[in-house]
Amino acid sequence: MKKTDFVFLAGIILAILLGGFRDFAVRAEEVQGEVLRLHIPANSDSEEDQRIKLELRAYLLERYGAELADSGSLAEAERRTEELLPEIEEDCRRFLTERGAGYGARAELAEMYFTTRVYDDVTLPAGTYTALRITLGSGEGHNWWCVMFPPLCLPAVTENEDEDGAEMLSDFRTDRPHDIKVKFALFEMLKRLLG
Repeated sequence: MKKTDFVFLAGIILAILLGGFRDFAVRAEEVQGEVLRLHIPANSDSEEDQRIKLELRAYLLERYGAELADSGSLAEAERRTEELLPEIEEDCRRFLTERGAGYGARAELAEMYFTTRVYDDVTLPAGTYTALRITLGSGEGHNWWCVMFPPLCLPAVTENEDEDGAEMLSDFRTDRPHDIKVKFALFEMLKRLLG
């Protein structure tokens, strides 16, 4: 095969791949505008602080998850979360005090960058998401994350399925038999290079 033929063939293959990747990238960015993440960095990596983080996670999902699940959109979930922030923070502090933790908690809505993450059978693409962030004490320990809206974390706490949330993110199911891992890797690499 001549060099010019090889370059031409490589160009055609690249155009086909990038066309599919472009559609994937557009959908990945749409998902970022449909999801409210929950992010809880622990005070430290001690066994006790990590246990408290997980107990608080379960408490928050049980206490606020269903309420936020009733939101009709991300904007509504964000608005409701913003209204609840003082109550959420106070509940977190009370929760920590009851467990004898010598530190407090800070609750905020934040724009945060997340790498590609897998939750059960859904993979969320890398990117900047709005997150309800609960920082425990110094926030220097390993963190825990999930999706508050749509309520993909609730099944872990309540054993209920959320078909709407799973349907919205169905393009990113990890049990689908295509090259989604390659697309995620390319997507993260391009996002890092471009900005």
